[in-house]
Amino acid sequence: MKTTTTIGLSLFGGGIILLIIYGIIQGFEELAQAMDFITIALSGIIIIGFLVLLVSIVMEQRKDTKKTMEHIKKEDLKP
Repeated sequence: MKTTTTIGLSLFGGGIILLIIYGIIQGFEELAQAMDFITIALSGIIIIGFLVLLVSIVMEQRKDTKKTMEHIKKEDLKP
């Protein structure tokens, strides 16, 4: 995997795992009553990780498309 994909997946997965652990420790009732700083920070980590994953996927797709277009003969592209 590419570095950006690994970073994005780590942030996304780590944020979800940390949020679940924090929810278990604090109790789901208290977590539902008040969104404190830690909950907002962990949710932010999840969102950032998800966005990094999306960006890295788009970048990889563009690179793969360019490589594929280089290997296709120009005659094959004409109708």
